[in-house]
Amino acid sequence: MTIGKMKDQWGMLQNHILRPHLPETRWMTGSRILRMLKTYSSVFIKPNLGSGGNGIIRVNKLSRGYEVRCGPSRKIVGVHSVLKAIDSYRNSKRRYLVQKGLRMAEYHGEIFDIRVYLQKPEDKWIISGMVARVAAPHKFVTNYHQGGHAEPLQEVLLKLFQNNQTKVDACSRKIKQLSITIAQTVNKWKSTREFGVDLAIDKNGYIWILEANPYPGHRLFTQLSDNTMYRTIIENKRRMAKKIP
Repeated sequence: MTIGKMKDQWGMLQNHILRPHLPETRWMTGSRILRMLKTYSSVFIKPNLGSGGNGIIRVNKLSRGYEVRCGPSRKIVGVHSVLKAIDSYRNSKRRYLVQKGLRMAEYHGEIFDIRVYLQKPEDKWIISGMVARVAAPHKFVTNYHQGGHAEPLQEVLLKLFQNNQTKVDACSRKIKQLSITIAQTVNKWKSTREFGVDLAIDKNGYIWILEANPYPGHRLFTQLSDNTMYRTIIENKRRMAKKIP
């Protein structure tokens, strides 16, 4: 059986360090969507299996009704039509999750999240790269395949924290600590030597865990003018390949 996002969520919830950083996530049902929309100003509906930001649906609460978006398509509907609008974007053959929406921090007017690239060339997890993924204009996902682009994380955090280096350093340390803990935790049921951990920072500066991907892409790091992290990732891949019998 393929292990999906919900298995990761359940597993990480057992770790007391990770639990406070996990947005509420449930198996999708109509009643759960409506309940969470009463609590949160937005929710995301995601395929349990999938990557690249494909098939993600966002529902935003408006002063009257809801905005339902999937990719470039959007619908404005009333409360009695919101589930029908969501179903029009869903693939009936796939299982979905419903997740609390986050008010994500922005960089030059566009939302961003953080990709941390972890590798285990020896017996311990190391961080080979960290980068900010900035969404394309008017997009609500940051994925590379959805037009997202890379920016140096240090630059983005400096702008977010108004050049307060102490806050930037504290945030960077927390990102690293969480990422290592995520890799160690998820590695218990996903046997791999690489993880792409995706984290978000909300408008209050709090860090949230979005996903842990055991097959991370590394092309995002080629967009940075400094190719040190990209070269580190490739060198570690070579080291790990030599260990495979």
